[in-house]
Order: sequence, then structure tokens, then C-alpha cells
Amino acid sequence: MRRFILITTFVVTALLPRLTLAERPVNIEFFWGDGCPHCAKVEPYITAWEKKYLDVNFTRYEVYKNRSNAKLLLERYSSFSVPENQQGVPAVFIGQEYFIGDQSIIDDAEEAIQQTIVAGPDTTNTSVPAPASNTSKTKLTIWTIIGAAFVDSINPCAIAVLLVLFSGLMMSPDPRRMFRAALAFITSIYLAYLLFGFGIVYTIHLGGFAAWMPKIVGVIAILVGLANLKDYFWYGGGGFVMEIPRRWRPTMVNLMDRVTSPLSAFAVGFAVTLFELPCTGGPYFFVLGLLADHSSWTATVPALLFYNLIFVSPLIVLAILITKGFAKTKGVGDWKDRNLRRLHLMAGLIMIALGVWVLL
Repeated sequence: MRRFILITTFVVTALLPRLTLAERPVNIEFFWGDGCPHCAKVEPYITAWEKKYLDVNFTRYEVYKNRSNAKLLLERYSSFSVPENQQGVPAVFIGQEYFIGDQSIIDDAEEAIQQTIVAGPDTTNTSVPAPASNTSKTKLTIWTIIGAAFVDSINPCAIAVLLVLFSGLMMSPDPRRMFRAALAFITSIYLAYLLFGFGIVYTIHLGGFAAWMPKIVGVIAILVGLANLKDYFWYGGGGFVMEIPRRWRPTMVNLMDRVTSPLSAFAVGFAVTLFELPCTGGPYFFVLGLLADHSSWTATVPALLFYNLIFVSPLIVLAILITKGFAKTKGVGDWKDRNLRRLHLMAGLIMIALGVWVLL
């Protein structure tokens, strides 16, 4: 388990520069007109390519009703030196190539997409700015990931779950066995969250609604933040808290009481993830939505590795402190209870700030 943590840290460190990527490496523009039969014929192919080539950023511009988009199309014609007798819609611009007309796009555009992906970063003429009416992508930075992951890591849910595990393991006379079980449990949670993240990002891409995710996750972040502020001012008010639902806790405790070895701790970790998601999923889904909107898989993988490493880092520190005798389970639990509202306050303020930043 310690080797796994070291390898993960090494991989994240090596790939960290990719976390600053704000755009997918390949950019494709599709110009179409509302009511154009040739455009309607091409549209299913564009949708299929969006789902097939997840590292490609497809941007659609309707030109019949949107004057800014129509002006942009004329500028593209000029930039690409398109003859007047060929100008029309549907039109697709890929790298240094263009395809106009339904049959040209259907027959040749996908091959150009594949060649552009292999060639590397997009070389589309970007000297002509896109119109302000088109939604610009929110720049996802490493600090955004750190902020959301930090909120997740100080969540009382995750700390409480680890303390329940240690309460059951305290009967073990071997501290090393207890430490191995704790690491197995934390590693299991890490992998479960990682797989969940990959699944959500892929589902968003597959559903074709990645472009809507910044607004959605912005609203979700603010709602999660307000719920945490509610727990600071009126803990338990409204009939819920941003923690594991009380009716689930006996089942979770019974499940964790069965942990007797690192192997069983690893198995229980996956199951416990389902109990934690309602209270820890908000910040994670926030980052997943932004990653699905504008990051390639080469940026998504290290981003999720990095996020989840931050998420479990306090659990690793607690495991070391408790098994080495520097802290007691009861003492950590008492500290958590004393600072419960402050933790909710800190999480609430950070999530509201992230949500407002995305929306604005």
C-alpha cells in the first residue's frame, strides 16, 4: 500500500503540468443553419464524433439567426481562402483544412480529425476571435482542484468513517497490522473514488451535455456551500446535515465492525464509499463537471489522481498518528466534534466562492 501511494505521488508529480491545460488539443468548428436540410444530414455525424473523440473540442455555430456567427463564418472563409463558389453551410474547419457540403464532411472529415489528433495540438487559425455570444470555457487550474479537494478532505464524514474503523481495530495487539488495515481501507476509498470519477466524466461525454456542465456545477457548488453554512449556523436544522445520513450509520458501523484484516478492510472500503458520497460528492462532482467540459483524458487522468490524493491525505496522516501512538482515536474524535461547525463553515465558504467564480 505504501508503494502504491509512492507510485501515485510520482505519477501525479510527473504529469502535474498537464493540469493547467484549459482546452482540448484539437479544436473543430461546425457551422450550420437552422432549417438547412444538408446541415441536418451532417448533424448526426458531428454528434457521433463528439462521443467518439473525447479529446476533441467541437464548437457549433448557427449562422442563419445569429449574425455574430455568420460574420465569424465569413471571416473563416477569408482566413482559409475559400472560393466564393464553394462558400455555404454546412461547413467544418479542422486544423488547416475545411470541408463544405454534407457529402464532403461525411466522406472526408473524420479522416482529417484522426490525422489532426495524431499530429498534435490544434493549428486552426485563431487570429479571428469567436463571437462573444458563444460560451467560453472556464479555465480549470490546479488551484481549483486543490480548493475543491481540500474541502472534500476536511469533510467530517471521511474523518468519522476512519475513526469508526480504528475503534474496531484497537483490539488488535499488532500496530503494524492495524496500520496495514488502515492503509488498505484508504487505498480502497482512493480507487473507488477514482473509478467513480472516470465513470462520471465518461458518462457526461457520452450524454453530449458537457457544454452545460460549468453552469450546472456552479449552481451545485453554491448549494453545497449554503448547506454547509446552514450546518454552521443551525446544525441539524432543516432535517438534514452535510454528513452521512443518520439512518445509514448503524449499517455502516456494523459493516466496519467486521474488518479483521487488511483484505477485509480493502473490501469494506469500496462499500463505505457509497455511504460517503452523499456528503463528500459535492466538491468532487464540481471538479468532474469542469473536467468533462474542457479537459482531454491526458489532463483528466492526472487531475483525478491528484484530486483524490489530496482527498485521502488527511486520512493517511491520521492513520500514521494513531498507529504510532501520537494521537488517540477518542482525542481525534473529540477534536472533530469540537470543530465540526468550523469545518462546515470553511467548506461552505470555499464552495460558494468556487461556484460564484464558475458562474461569473
